[in-house]
Amino acid sequence: MTPLHWIPWIVAVAFLTAFFALGLGGWPGEFVREGELFCEAFRSSWIKQPANTWSNLGFVAAGLWMATRIRNGVDLPTVGRNPFTRSRWIPVLYAALVVFLGPGSMAMHGSGRAWGATADVVAMLLYIAFPVAYAGTRCFGGGARAFGWFFLVLAGGLGIPRALGIAPWSGSATYAVLIPALIVFEAVGARRRPEVSRDWRPLIAAGASFVTALTIWRLSHTGAPLCDADSLLQGHAIWHLLCASTTVGIFLFYAAEDDPSA
Repeated sequence: MTPLHWIPWIVAVAFLTAFFALGLGGWPGEFVREGELFCEAFRSSWIKQPANTWSNLGFVAAGLWMATRIRNGVDLPTVGRNPFTRSRWIPVLYAALVVFLGPGSMAMHGSGRAWGATADVVAMLLYIAFPVAYAGTRCFGGGARAFGWFFLVLAGGLGIPRALGIAPWSGSATYAVLIPALIVFEAVGARRRPEVSRDWRPLIAAGASFVTALTIWRLSHTGAPLCDADSLLQGHAIWHLLCASTTVGIFLFYAAEDDPSA
């Protein structure tokens, strides 16, 4: 057992505690209606968009479930030999990033503040840096150390400018570039290394979940066909839950890969 598996739990407790403390304290900063694009009407309570806020707990639950699976090494029905299962810190990092997606998005939907929107996008950028860096490392060769540097450069290059407010691109535009890059890396890596056994089913399920989520996301924007601002059921909340399931599918895909050279 490694104490590293507690890191996702620490991330969850620390950021959810900060969320409740800031919210119950009245949210610092000016209310600028961040999250207005995502349909749900703002409430007069301390949580401005309840459905869009609390649905993000799906990311926290997904990340903590992963943490329970990596307590004694990655413990799943299908586990192969690969950097993800052989490393003590790579799966922990992935689980922690999934957890952080929750409070990052909650900060925007709960507060309606500009800094909340920044936290949301930074969490998204830090997360997507992982699968892109991991796919790129496996595609071009390299172990845990190469992945670590790739991730740090990509996450820093994306996240720091966004946190400082100097990024010339939006979070959506960044995903529009990085998701195709991720697909290309996975496809080229599979072609270059046919000896590696891959169970594509979890990744296909993750992809289907994400495409469904993306469709609902677009159709549930303010003014779009699925938007009902006063409804307790929000399309954007469903987007959050489906995206959380997508992260689980990716986790299962990584764990099942079997590399004879690992």
